[in-house]
Amino acid sequence: MNPALESLIAHFRAAQDLGVATLTQKLLIPSPATNRDWPFICIEYKINRRCDRDGVGIYSHGYGIELKIEDLTIDFDWGNEGEADGFDAWRLYNFTIDNRDCLSCTQSGVQQWLDEAVAAGEITKSGNLYYDPKRRTSGISTLAAS
Repeated sequence: MNPALESLIAHFRAAQDLGVATLTQKLLIPSPATNRDWPFICIEYKINRRCDRDGVGIYSHGYGIELKIEDLTIDFDWGNEGEADGFDAWRLYNFTIDNRDCLSCTQSGVQQWLDEAVAAGEITKSGNLYYDPKRRTSGISTLAAS
């Protein structure tokens, strides 16, 4: 895998895990069983509009969510089966901008890296999201662990 993509996915996935832990453990908002359940959870927990809860900025949208946790911004969509570990070129690229990541890239460059990684069998694609088999959700990690 392209080393820049490898690093970007590692940081993004750690941020996703932190985001899910913040949602489920700190804010007590459940993860959806499917991405189609997410809008209903947002309505039930009154996060269907931009809001702030316990110092966490929340912007839910469609099948996804953007969280601002201290100086970290993470935006991701839930997968078809409620997976919280998918990504796409747009979100990876925006992650570098939102978090002032040291990686300099373009969205089209990230897309090319993803296409190459899929072709090489290094990551998989399901629907609109990509998944790294080495970084599937198996527990909660932190940014420091990556």
